[in-house]
Amino acid sequence: MNATAQRFALTLAAGGLIGSGFVVAKLLLDAGANPAAIALVQVGGAGLFLGIALKLGGGTLPFRRDTWRYLLVAALIGIAAGPLLGQWVLARIPAGVFTVAVTLSPMFTTLINAGLDRRLPAPTTALGIGIGLAGVLLVLVPRAQTVGPEQGLALALALGVPVLLAAGNVYRSRRWPDRLPAPAAAAGTLLAQGLLLLPLFFARPAAGSAELLPLWPLLAALVTITIAGSLAASTLQRVAGAAAFSQIGYVIALTGVAASALVFGDALGALFWPALALVFAGVAIGNRPAAAAASAMAGHPVPAR
Repeated sequence: MNATAQRFALTLAAGGLIGSGFVVAKLLLDAGANPAAIALVQVGGAGLFLGIALKLGGGTLPFRRDTWRYLLVAALIGIAAGPLLGQWVLARIPAGVFTVAVTLSPMFTTLINAGLDRRLPAPTTALGIGIGLAGVLLVLVPRAQTVGPEQGLALALALGVPVLLAAGNVYRSRRWPDRLPAPAAAAGTLLAQGLLLLPLFFARPAAGSAELLPLWPLLAALVTITIAGSLAASTLQRVAGAAAFSQIGYVIALTGVAASALVFGDALGALFWPALALVFAGVAIGNRPAAAAASAMAGHPVPAR
């Protein structure tokens, strides 16, 4: 599998898994589970499993200062975007509408990168992001218009989620420590998130783990999805730039819409399939190597390697 095909497959896998995780989390929230408890079981369980598997496989986390600093900062951004702000918003608006905010992550990532580099993004990156955003908006704008006035504050605060996701994308791409494998990065970040969530969990002892016991099948599904999604996302982050990585937001959005239709009975609508085609096209264009894209635009094919 060449590099472009690998990034394309990883984008679809990571986005699809993370989008499915949002839907499972919505089911747990609708069942009355404590958001802090859900988050702790999700990241702590996934982190412990990955850490044990890594140890049994002969791997280890490098105990270097820059590695732990990287893991802690990445964990803090992830917690702010997901278990804190993300789940607060998700508990108040429909899952399909929540993904409207997530789709803005690639745009914010591109803007942050452009500001830091003091130059415009690559044409293929901008084109891919634009096509993907157009596809997602075909489906999500009509859904966002169904949000009631009482949910307006939650939708407004939801805009903080893509900003945090974009900041995390840029930080991880620019500060990834040398010699840190993707599985170790996934395990370390999840374990760090679990440790950071412990104070939040114990701040509400009355809403502890007892209410989660009847929901263990959903929790097991969420942990499994988190493990697979974290491995796919970490591998993609290692081989792709922040802008290309951020396109998983489009896949997350359409996965959320499709899963919401399956689980909650929401109608997909006639525009879902053209939107899906645009998202696939945007991801494919955004993940093309710069040299190949430039050659294709000039009418000169690049020799196969």
